[in-house]
Amino acid sequence: MEGPRDVVRAVAQDLSVLPDSERVLTGLARRVRAAIGSDLAYLSLNDPDSQETRIRFSDGIRTPAYAAIRMPIGTGVLGMAAAGVTTESADYLPDLARLHVDAVDATVKAEGVRAILATAIRTGGEVIGALTVANRAPGGFSPAQRAQLEEAALIASAAVAIYLLKEERDHLRRAQERQSERHDAQTSAWRAELALSNRLSRALAEGMDSDQIMSVAADQIAGDVRLVTGDAPMTDGARTVPLDAGGVLEVSSPRPEAQALTDVIGSFVSTSLLYEQAIEDARHLREAELVERLIGPGRPDDRAARSGLPGDGPLDVVVAEIDDPLRRRRALADVRRVLGDHALATIVRGSVLTVTRGARARSRVAESLRPHRHFGGTASASDDTCLPDAYGEADLLARASRRLNRGDRLTTWDDLGVVAYAVGGAPPDADRLIRSRLGPISGPSTRDAVLRDTALRYLDAQGAVSTVARDLGVHENTVRQRLSRLDQLLSGWRDGPERLDVHVALRAYDLIAVSEPRPSTT
Repeated sequence: MEGPRDVVRAVAQDLSVLPDSERVLTGLARRVRAAIGSDLAYLSLNDPDSQETRIRFSDGIRTPAYAAIRMPIGTGVLGMAAAGVTTESADYLPDLARLHVDAVDATVKAEGVRAILATAIRTGGEVIGALTVANRAPGGFSPAQRAQLEEAALIASAAVAIYLLKEERDHLRRAQERQSERHDAQTSAWRAELALSNRLSRALAEGMDSDQIMSVAADQIAGDVRLVTGDAPMTDGARTVPLDAGGVLEVSSPRPEAQALTDVIGSFVSTSLLYEQAIEDARHLREAELVERLIGPGRPDDRAARSGLPGDGPLDVVVAEIDDPLRRRRALADVRRVLGDHALATIVRGSVLTVTRGARARSRVAESLRPHRHFGGTASASDDTCLPDAYGEADLLARASRRLNRGDRLTTWDDLGVVAYAVGGAPPDADRLIRSRLGPISGPSTRDAVLRDTALRYLDAQGAVSTVARDLGVHENTVRQRLSRLDQLLSGWRDGPERLDVHVALRAYDLIAVSEPRPSTT
């Protein structure tokens, strides 16, 4: 019997060598059925127009009617999974907790199906179908079977994306064929698109990665194809298309017909990226689970998880907030490539999280993150049981560095300087300082927020009104009016020792919200 890892590896190999994605998906159903030990396994695809999910690929089904089920999304077990909810019924037909459809129930009865378990298939953040197993005898499914099905759905997402891309391409080809009969002038563009689609399909079947796919596309159009992430500048005159996996694809070529090929190239590159991400997620699934256990809450004497990192001595935790999802994944891949088994690395709540041991390893993490725009924090743990506190501190520092606009470095507690207490050192003291120095403007109103922002920028700019006006996008007279109002509310706030106290209080107010803990990771 194949295990979940065997299913992932086998389907990944099928994706690399089989050009027919229908055979890959049929094989996926067969492998899932064997791995879980169910009587039936099938994969359905959602139809947004009819709001139904239709069984398209299966193994073990006996009746044609069952193999052709079209289930309204949100009904039964299959329809609930197609809506995004992993759903199970130990005995479906008498299960009153499910929303039944009479015609489908008759088909289920004829097939002899009793127990059903289904989970969603997602790609690009959207539910596109469901992966389902069923038995002809009543009874629940084990947690291990449920985990196997959900893990198989990861690789299924890549296979389905390629299948849908093929369907879309075939539909486009047929449409272009009909159009070319009416407009001979468009034949050349259609041939170019078909040639590019076929070449990129072969590249996918040969197992090329996204960078190689872009290189092949660039050769085909005699131009440039590149991924643009974050705030990187665009090339003038280039055609762009956003990708489901994150980032923007930029295509430029002197050939006029190349502009029409941008969407085709984008579809193939996006599919390749999503496939790579699905494989990477499956490969590092256990690592991500270990990190969640290490940083999760619990008494130290109850913690059985261990990092397993080589060597001895304290551990270093790094949290790096990276806004662009594609750049975030590439930063994670860089860390894993450079440090290998000398680091635990994963993505937690939209941030890259690493656990290493030793100053050299932490330095290599910093070097790996440097090309990627980030706001980072780092903290140390004396041993594995202290990792939750170290993670909390590193996460706090990463968010504080964003508030302070200190990007592209790993902030430590010492880096915060005099305002460090405001993000965890002595919150009651911070509150007293804020009330005593900012009382008239410490409220939640928009007016108070505007005056606090103006005062902080003014003190940060060493009293340069023109700098404050430019940063706020207002006229200098507006800044002066606000400063006059502040003079009325905060006596002597610009002069002497009071200036420093007010400056620290403003910074403390700005950071105090950051010190509030996020929800638990579990």
